[in-house]
Order: sequence, then structure tokens, then C-alpha cells
Amino acid sequence: MQKTTQTIVLLFLCLFTFFLVWKSGYRYQNEVENVESLKNVENLNYVENEKNGTLSKVQNMCPLKNFVFVKTHKTGSSTMSNILLRYAENNKLNQLMGRYPTGTEYGDLSRHYYPPPPPGQHYNVFLMHADYNHQFLLSKLPSSTVFFTFTRDPVSRYISAFHFFKLDRYYDSSNFDNAVNLHMADNAKYLINTNQCRHCARTVNSVAHDLGFDFKGYVKTVDKDKFLGDFLVKLRKEIDLVLISEYYDLSLVLLARRYCLTFDDISYLKSLESTSRPYVSEATREKLRQFQYVDAVIYDFYNATFWDLVKKEEGLLEEAERFKEHNKMVHDKCVAGKQIGTYDTYQFVLTEFGRTDFQCRAMCSRVLPFAHLIEKRNQGLRNDGPHQKDYLTLQDLYDIRYRQ
Repeated sequence: MQKTTQTIVLLFLCLFTFFLVWKSGYRYQNEVENVESLKNVENLNYVENEKNGTLSKVQNMCPLKNFVFVKTHKTGSSTMSNILLRYAENNKLNQLMGRYPTGTEYGDLSRHYYPPPPPGQHYNVFLMHADYNHQFLLSKLPSSTVFFTFTRDPVSRYISAFHFFKLDRYYDSSNFDNAVNLHMADNAKYLINTNQCRHCARTVNSVAHDLGFDFKGYVKTVDKDKFLGDFLVKLRKEIDLVLISEYYDLSLVLLARRYCLTFDDISYLKSLESTSRPYVSEATREKLRQFQYVDAVIYDFYNATFWDLVKKEEGLLEEAERFKEHNKMVHDKCVAGKQIGTYDTYQFVLTEFGRTDFQCRAMCSRVLPFAHLIEKRNQGLRNDGPHQKDYLTLQDLYDIRYRQ
């Protein structure tokens, strides 16, 4: 009897131990304490909806009506904003926009006043640079709103930003490569015991900044990999699609497939394309990747998940090639050449056709002029031409602008 009791107790302890191990492993998998294991995490938005039997976003994504483009600096986001601004205007979607925008950098979204949408309607779209705040945006847009963004290799993005914002002017250096090294040396303690970084805004780890990463908390925490892993899990729950700048056309075609857009919807002319590419040595590039560890982890993770999505889309690579041909035809029809414009970036010179075609003119516009035109309409501007309208389309606004 005593031996039987001991056997039962031993069996119970074994089962209980197995349960604890299983529970620990299950919890480990769900919390994703190891960043590497994130590669196996499914898109939680879709999985959770399907498990709960609720209406998934997958079933509601076409046509694209309610969306937020989470803008990240120097990732091709200005070009993407132009695409989406045209799409939103062509489909008469209401854009969430603070009153009297003087720029495209909103910062803290809660500090702005947003005029109410037209009676009986709601806001559909937000496309400006801002401190990412998922909860605030969903308080202004429908719960079915789709969120997507771009990321880019952190080394090439840093070089592009450092050059674009002319940060080398802060460092006495004979060349660009030396200036970059002096910038890193100037911030040797960054993310070791401080989250402060001199001359780093919109440049160092800026994708993480734009996506709302808590750098102060990261510096203070002991388990940095878990902290970063938890952040990526949060992003997977909130952002439906992350695209990769290095594969721009392929990313656009993936976006078009998922949300039922046409080639005309996603056609583009590059915005803010630099007129020169500074030299940076391989040794400096390697140091830059280590300097931007947080952005590097985010990029590596989303680059892997991006290609997982591409593999599941039959014929996507071929479709991207067809889109490139289509976009080249659009470019050749609209553009006669280039000239140097603001910020040492190229400005397109339009063909005779392009100067009179609305889509060509719209593709050449930058985000701020778009914002100002939309604001004028929202303030009640009316077309004073021969065909008066209560609702001004973007083409009407352009016609007014070009008459002035």
C-alpha cells in the first residue's frame, strides 16, 4: 500500500512537472522572449480573428477604404504618400488632417485640432509623419482600419538621412565617411547607458523611433532582447503589412494584390531622389549596423516575413516585372527630363503631355502642397470657374492652383 502511494505521488509529480514545462514553453512561444523565434509568429491580427470566429480584416480589405500609412523617414515614404494621397482623393476618402498644417511632421498627434469630418461621414485615411499612436488613430478612424508601413536597410537609410539632412556640417571632417565616424564617436554611450543621441533625429534608429519604440525603457531594462521582442509582437498585432524599400516595386504589387489596387493606382515618380550618393566604406557600414542595432533587428525580422509573404503569392515576381514596364511607360509619357530642385534632390521636367495631364502633375507634387490643397477644400474653398461644384476633386484644386 505504501509502495502504491509512493508510485502515485511520483506519477503525479512527473505529470505536474511536465505541465509546468509545457506551460512555460507555451508562454515562451507566445511572449516571444527570443527575437529569433519571432520569425515563426503568424500575423496575429488574422489568426486571432479567425480563431474567435469574428469577421477578419482579410474579408474586409477590398476595396481599400480605411487605412493608415505609418510614415518612416527616408524609406521611400514620400513617394508612397503621393501614391496614397492620389488614391484617397480619386476615391473621395476623408483624410485626417490637423487644421492649418505648416508641414508634414505632426509629432504628438494629440496636440492638434482636427475639424470634424463631413456630416454623416468619418475619417478614412491618415498619411502624415507623426509619433505613431495606434490607439489615438483608431479613436479617429474606423476599427477596421488597415495599417501598413515601410522599412529599409538601416545602413543605407542612415547614409541617406545623414546626407539629406546635411548632418556632416556639424563635424569638422575632410569627407563624408569621416563625418559619419565622428558622429558615432560623439555618441559612444548611446543605448549603453543613455538614450540621448546628438544630431540623431530622423537618422539613427529612426524606423524604431517612428514606430514608437521606447528607447528610454530599452536602456533601463536588463533583458534587452525580450524588450525588443515584445515590441515586435506589439507591431505584429497592430500593423497589418510591412513593406521593404529595397524591393519597392515588388512591395507595391504585394500591396496592390492584398488591397485590390490597380497598376494605375500604384504608379509613381520618385519623390526626393538625391542628386548624389556619398561614399561610405565597408568598415564604416559595419559599424553603422551595430550602432543601429534596434533598427537592424526590426529590418531583419520584417525582411524575412516579407519574403515569406512573397513566396505564398503565386506569380508575384512576374507581376512586379509587368508593373515595372507599366510604370516606365507612365514615366516616359509624363517626364521629359530632370533638374536639380530643393534639398539637392531631382525635380522632374514634364513633357508637353505631362504639363496638361492631371495624373502626371499630381505624381510630381510633394506631400505638403497636397496637404495645403486639401486643407483649402476642407475650409470651404469653391471652384470659381464655369463649372461650379460643391465638392472639389484634387483635379479641381490643381486647376485652381495652376490658374493662380
